Amino acid sequence: MKHMEKLTIKQIQKRIFANKIKKGFNTTDLSRELLLLTEELGEAVKAYRKDNKDELAEEIIDIVIYCLSMLEMIDRDGYEEIMKKIEKNEKREYQNKNGDWRHLREDQK
Repeated sequence: MKHMEKLTIKQIQKRIFANKIKKGFNTTDLSRELLLLTEELGEAVKAYRKDNKDELAEEIIDIVIYCLSMLEMIDRDGYEEIMKKIEKNEKREYQNKNGDWRHLREDQK
């Protein structure tokens, strides 16, 4: 694997999107991208079930690529959106019910 300069998430987003344009892939139909994303998730589950970490890592990256591409489609900065969500999650309160962690809504606190 050749090493590349470090890019920001926004630069990666732009590079992913430019590749989609170059290859003639969908760049406008968000519903189609969401459908294809579920296919990638299914492939990740198959790799997980086979306990193939290399294949699983590749499928997870496919999911990330789809997500960053969709953020580009809706003109959102991936870094900003990730940071907003991390900060939101850090402020949330969670409760464990039978091994399943759920965040508490305001009326549940």
